[in-house]
Amino acid sequence: MAGIEGNASGAKVLVVEDEALIACDLQQILETHGYKVIGPAASLARAFDLIEQETPELALLDVNLGAADSFALADVLAARNCEIIFVTGHSRYWISAAHRHRTVVEKPFLPRDLIAKVEEGLEASSGAPRRRSA
Repeated sequence: MAGIEGNASGAKVLVVEDEALIACDLQQILETHGYKVIGPAASLARAFDLIEQETPELALLDVNLGAADSFALADVLAARNCEIIFVTGHSRYWISAAHRHRTVVEKPFLPRDLIAKVEEGLEASSGAPRRRSA
C-alpha cells in the first residue's frame, strides 16, 4: 500500500470478526494507518475478555459471529462511550433497532472507505479533526 500516510493519533481500535482473512485484512489496514489494534477477536467471549483489559476508542464489529450477533457487545461498548462501526454484508435493517443509527461499512469494502469511516467516527467522538490519510 505505497503512498498511504499513517494516522498520527494511534487510536485504539477493537476488531471483532469471525472470518480470519477479513480480520487479518482489517488489522493490516488499520495498522498501516497508525492505529493500535485490539484483537482481532473471532468470538464474543474473546472480545469481552479484550475489553476487560482496555477500552477501545472505536470498535469495528462484524454483526454476525457464527451463531451469535455482536449487539450485546455493542451495548457494553456504547456504555463506555466507544464509537461503533458495524462491518457487515447485511443491510442496515438487519441491525438491531438500538444500533441502527450507527455507521455501517458494507462488505466488501475498499481500504480507503474503511479508513474514512474510522476517521469520521473518531472525529465525532473527540470533536477534534484527525489527520486525513492520502
